[in-house]
Amino acid sequence: MMRDNKTRLALAAAAALSLGLGAAPAAQAAKPLINLGPKTAPQSAPIEFSAGDSLSSAASSLVWQNERDGTKGLSQVVIASFQVEFVTQSSAASTSSGFAQAKVSYNLSGPTAQDMQAITDAFYAKFVADLAATGVTVIPLQDALARSPGLVRLMNMAKPAPYVRGGGNRSGFYSPPGYKFYFTPNDGRAKAFGDTMTTTGSQVPEEMAMRELDAGVLGVRMVVDFAEIEARGRGILGMRPPTARVKSKVNVALLPVDSQLWVLTPQAKSTVMDLGHRQRYALTSPIVMPDSVLSAQDTTTTASKAGDAAANVIGLLAGGGIGQKTRTYQVTVDPVAWSRDVSAAMDQVSIVMIDRLNRDR
Repeated sequence: MMRDNKTRLALAAAAALSLGLGAAPAAQAAKPLINLGPKTAPQSAPIEFSAGDSLSSAASSLVWQNERDGTKGLSQVVIASFQVEFVTQSSAASTSSGFAQAKVSYNLSGPTAQDMQAITDAFYAKFVADLAATGVTVIPLQDALARSPGLVRLMNMAKPAPYVRGGGNRSGFYSPPGYKFYFTPNDGRAKAFGDTMTTTGSQVPEEMAMRELDAGVLGVRMVVDFAEIEARGRGILGMRPPTARVKSKVNVALLPVDSQLWVLTPQAKSTVMDLGHRQRYALTSPIVMPDSVLSAQDTTTTASKAGDAAANVIGLLAGGGIGQKTRTYQVTVDPVAWSRDVSAAMDQVSIVMIDRLNRDR
């Protein structure tokens, strides 16, 4: 279902009321003072997408990789991790130097857990078929577990999927049947969920499995969001800003950087910043899918709105007073259109990543 530009602008404006909300600028990857090895992908401009579109024309810049020679000679892999993260609740807050606070929250309505599992299962089946079509042998997970104590150790550390985590920021992590969930080192979203315990030791059993199976250990991670939120934070020397401000907008998107394909091989370099011998292929541009959005409704409670009025809104925006201003939105998407566009976007991105991997090997 296509939506005209006027409708899209209305939705963005509805989500930008009261808190000085607007489009957040694209983030740029920071350059380290000391080069300790490649860490994360840069972020490029968003690409608008709907099912039926092709991303092949953007392939050269769509995927970043941390090195070139890590997959040379790769002939077989075991997929140890395959997950799609669906963000279902998102929020952020900003506190001024006068302790005024602005907070915005978004909740997703429309897709069910069954929709998310179905998307994940179909994505996995297509990914395996596309990878095998390049000549790479994909060792079935159960066969690999029977031959690799390291992989058994890794699965014992992992969490059952689907795995739902978070409070104000809440996500569901979905994997195909038989797979479990874990974060890899340097996953940009792990710390927010308090799950760093699942990242600290994963590279040891992963590398054990790599050697026991004489195969690359491969993982796929995609992150599907529905709202873009940026809160004004502390500045130089940790000082609070003079005004509390949160920018946000409705934005169904496949997120860059953390959406990636990775593979451990003996040839890939281990650095201080990424201890595993892990070659990464990461998405650089948000893939934005506006067609499924039906509405962004302000569901802020009457009590919260009354609190806003009592808290001297002018003082909050100017940095004075100690008031609080809160807005909550329910974003409703058409689950059929949402599933269609999300599935197509992930398939298109994985085609580019697999092609890059195949050319490197």
